[in-house]
Amino acid sequence: MRVQVEIVIASHPSERVQEALRAAGKRLASAMDTVSVQICASEPPTAILEFEMPTAAQYKVVDKIFETVKFYAWEFYEDITVRFLGDN
Repeated sequence: MRVQVEIVIASHPSERVQEALRAAGKRLASAMDTVSVQICASEPPTAILEFEMPTAAQYKVVDKIFETVKFYAWEFYEDITVRFLGDN
């Protein structure tokens, strides 16, 4: 199951944002090579974390995803949105 997490970020060095989100993705992903992080220069600034995880009932994993991303992004996150994109 492909997961996309959109994080609205406060002003913070983009390298640190990428490091933190990549660490969160590696913690959640079924395979390390499925983790990607993209920083978007939108208003407000956002970052997109995507990764592949084992298929599971969404209601069973959404809290774990949210809490893990929040833990790694505590310095800069303002809002977190989790989307399930289905299987690849």
